[in-house]
Amino acid sequence: MRSEYVINRDLSEVVQNKVKSQLAGDFDVIIAGGGVAGFAAAISASRAGVKTCLIEKSQVIGGTATSGLMNLFYTPYKNSRGIAKQLIDRLILENAAYPTQLVPFESEICKIVMFEMLEEANVTLYLDSLIVDVLVKKDIIKGLVIENKSGRQVLLANKFIDATGDADICAFAGVPFIKGRESDNKLRPMTLLFMVAGMDVNKLIKYVKQNLNEFSPDPNQCRINKKDKDIRIFGFFNIVKKAKEAGDLYDVINYFRMESIIPERGVGTVNTILIYNVDGTNIQDIIKAQIIARKQEKHLIKFMRKYIPGCENCFIITSAHTMGVRETRRINGDFKLSEKDILLNKSYSDTIAIDCIRSIPGCEGHSPDGNEGDEHDKSVRGGISQLIEYEIPYRCLIPKKITNLLVAGRCISTTHTGSKYTRNMPACMYTGQATGIAAALSILSNVPVKDVDIKRVQKHLGL
Repeated sequence: MRSEYVINRDLSEVVQNKVKSQLAGDFDVIIAGGGVAGFAAAISASRAGVKTCLIEKSQVIGGTATSGLMNLFYTPYKNSRGIAKQLIDRLILENAAYPTQLVPFESEICKIVMFEMLEEANVTLYLDSLIVDVLVKKDIIKGLVIENKSGRQVLLANKFIDATGDADICAFAGVPFIKGRESDNKLRPMTLLFMVAGMDVNKLIKYVKQNLNEFSPDPNQCRINKKDKDIRIFGFFNIVKKAKEAGDLYDVINYFRMESIIPERGVGTVNTILIYNVDGTNIQDIIKAQIIARKQEKHLIKFMRKYIPGCENCFIITSAHTMGVRETRRINGDFKLSEKDILLNKSYSDTIAIDCIRSIPGCEGHSPDGNEGDEHDKSVRGGISQLIEYEIPYRCLIPKKITNLLVAGRCISTTHTGSKYTRNMPACMYTGQATGIAAALSILSNVPVKDVDIKRVQKHLGL
């Protein structure tokens, strides 16, 4: 009992001595989260002439596109816009992106190009910095408390943008949000991508072409265009079933998918891992997901060598540093975009983004219920996607309660099924670019973010 008392007393003293923070910077706009949404927000704000800071918890920029290894933009190149198109065009110049219906790119070069673009825009970076608190007075955020190798620091600003993906700033500040599916709060499964080399791509393609009944009939999911490096393979349904029956694969898998393949290098990205019933805002769930994902990764590489034609000698060259989190918090904004709105292609007076993506209407898209791609999943086994163009209104980016905060990326205000469309990386960059412009204009015009002249925002965005 005595030692317990002493420990508690000493810890209390330590806490009191360590909570002090140093003022590290004062900015016009601070963007929390350096994924693709935060990247676009920071560049657009700084280009508009305001002093801009971007905070990222890792040591690299790009989030899902880089640390997450999701090296495929779903929006067709001809439909890409704004900073998203500028990034792709820079990657094309580096021979690191391939502009087809989908746009595969090289994540490592993407890191380099993103840093170059941020430096050119004169954005101040705080990398390896975790946001641990938000300083709020009434309905206004005054600053963010971060922690990094330099200790605990406070960064002040006039306007803030939450591009964390998980609406972390909103949660700290008490902004209303919903998590997951409306009926039960279940979340889409997490994933972990990894890359393999040593494939005989010609042998792989030959097998796919000779066994089309084993693969998704959706041309968006299964694409074999070697000349343009437009290769995406989704299926192997019979082979997966055979491997499961032999005990060579785990239960939740019902298909095998390679997200992109660079044929002349024999390199491809595997996007097959699925982890259900985990929450990306719960640290114990993140740890659990990492452990499960690594076990699945080990099973998959053995499965590829044994069962997939052309992959007999493949090997892992890298895996994502972060989990692929498809869904957590979404704010309850001034407008909640639904799948119905998207499919009707509604127009809005405050449109700030026009996205174009292939999807299967009515399909939940990585359902939280499991059994994705099994024999009863008609959307995966037989669904054909449509090219859907839709608009995102500015009101989806405006959270309730806090007057100097905007939201970008997958945590904007949508329904669960609506987020299937808006969580893709080009859409996240579009909303990021819009928030950066809007935050800058709100400062230059000295008005709250919700009262900015939307026509001026749209003009900056080329809409």
